[in-house]
Amino acid sequence: MSTVAEIESAIERLQSSEVAELADWLNEYQQMIQASGAVFAMYDCEEDSCKKPAGGSCG
Repeated sequence: MSTVAEIESAIERLQSSEVAELADWLNEYQQMIQASGAVFAMYDCEEDSCKKPAGGSCG
């Protein structure tokens, strides 16, 4: 499956319990992506603070 249409078609063929399982997985995946984004933002901030004069703060 490589297109959204193919994925949608496959989802339509799932049993309701499988749809619930997929929804749970998607929620967990989205939370992981958001957490990763926060970690990368923190790293960027740390990196930027290394370029600032002493006493510079992040945030």
